[in-house]
Amino acid sequence: MNNPFLVGKQVYLRPVEISDAPLIQKWHNDPDIRRSARLGEIPVTYTKEESDINVAKDSQDEIYLLVVQRSTEKPIGFIRLNIIDRTSRNMWLRMIIGDKNAHGKNLAQDALAIVLEWLFSEQNVHRITLETYETNQRAIRFFEKLGFQQEGLIREAIYVDGKYYNIISLGLLKKEFKK
Repeated sequence: MNNPFLVGKQVYLRPVEISDAPLIQKWHNDPDIRRSARLGEIPVTYTKEESDINVAKDSQDEIYLLVVQRSTEKPIGFIRLNIIDRTSRNMWLRMIIGDKNAHGKNLAQDALAIVLEWLFSEQNVHRITLETYETNQRAIRFFEKLGFQQEGLIREAIYVDGKYYNIISLGLLKKEFKK
C-alpha cells in the first residue's frame, strides 16, 4: 500500500497528490460522470485540476482522499470532505468512483464505510451532508443503504441534456450510523 491513511477490506484511502491530477481530470471530464454528479459542463483542464488539488492540500477545512483498490493498487475514485461548521461538527461529502470497472463490487461501500467510521468515531463528527441528482437512483440507493436519509429537494436546480432536474439532499447523523 502506498501511503495509506484509512484501510478497509478491499480498498484503502490515501491523500490525493498532484501526480493524481491526470486521472482525476479524466474522471471529471467523463460524460457519464458529469451527467450524474455536480461537475458542470465546462471541461476541466490539467492546470485547473492541479490547482484544485493544491488548494485542497493546503486547506484546513478540506480532506481529499484517493480510493485505491487493495488487490490491484489501482485508484478507482475519490472522496472529498469539507467542514461546513466546526462548532456543530458538520461535514459535506462528495464521492466519485470514476473507474467504471469498480462499479458493483462493493468497493465504494467499503471506502465510504471506513470514512464514516473514522469521521464519527475518531473525529467526533456529528452530521454528514451530501447531494445528488434525482436521476442518479443508484447513488441514492447506495447512500440510503449506508443510513443516509433524504432530507430535502432542491427543485429544478440542475440542467442536464435539455431538461431541468431536482437535486436530492441526504444526511446522516452520528447516532444513525451503523458500523
